[in-house]
Amino acid sequence: MPDLKIQEATLLFKKIHSNPKSYDLQVNEDGIAGRDDKISFRLYRTEERVAFEVTIDGLTFTNTTGEWNNAMIMLKSTIRKIEKEQENLKIEQAIDKLRKYLSEEN
Repeated sequence: MPDLKIQEATLLFKKIHSNPKSYDLQVNEDGIAGRDDKISFRLYRTEERVAFEVTIDGLTFTNTTGEWNNAMIMLKSTIRKIEKEQENLKIEQAIDKLRKYLSEEN
């Protein structure tokens, strides 16, 4: 796998973190993965470090030089926030349906 320069990796992470909803983020046992229509990426633990891996046009680039532990923590927190927002939206929609149902005449 070719190396991903730290500057490019940092810019990409900032782009992902600034608009996380567009990357279909998922947490799994290996780490965090995401994708949009042009790239896919994953942050995962190796023996000693966390690696940031990006795949574009069938080529995978990796960076292990940065401190990606904090990046994983940030993305996990963001994913939990998105999940909470989605859960709250579902609850609000269900309450609206219940109110509508209760207001209907039998």
